[in-house]
Amino acid sequence: MVELAAAGIATVAADVTDLGAIGGLLQAAVAERGLLTGLVYCAGMQIIKPMRSLTVEEVERLYKTNLVAPTLFAAAFGNARISTRDAVFCAVSSVAAQRPEPAIVPYAASKAGLDALIRGIARELAPRRAVGVAPGWLDTEMTQAHARLYGEGFKEALEKRSPSGTATVTSVVDAIAFLMSPQARHVTGEILRIDGGAAL
Repeated sequence: MVELAAAGIATVAADVTDLGAIGGLLQAAVAERGLLTGLVYCAGMQIIKPMRSLTVEEVERLYKTNLVAPTLFAAAFGNARISTRDAVFCAVSSVAAQRPEPAIVPYAASKAGLDALIRGIARELAPRRAVGVAPGWLDTEMTQAHARLYGEGFKEALEKRSPSGTATVTSVVDAIAFLMSPQARHVTGEILRIDGGAAL
């Protein structure tokens, strides 16, 4: 959020799993700032454990955060009383959407659904644009919570297989700023991978 604010994007912290509050949250933003010219959905949740160990509550919260909430944000965003006709909806997906791995299957599936949402609303909400970014591994609060998995050995191996270096939060924010800018006015329905080439 700090990086987005530094790029001139106003940020709002909210519990996105409170689905019934989403409409009011956007209405309040409009009342304070006027019609939205863009919305970046950057909330995300990851659970790393085998499928057989997942609880119902964990699965529900993961899908609410990663797919249900952005669907409701997008639906409200498409309203003429919420956003301008040339507004841009951007969501943060993941390379896992295309490369699911053991222990993060529901996470990957939720992000694949998010990718489909982006492509679908690019058509349904036009002329508003819809875009996404799909980072590889990033050093964030979410990944720092799994420090045992993402230790120095992991980071060194990732750096070696990333031709242009490991992606950073700043590089993701830069990509979002571009996709939401007039320079990308004919880009819609696309999800831009940002992983330093690690997936090549």
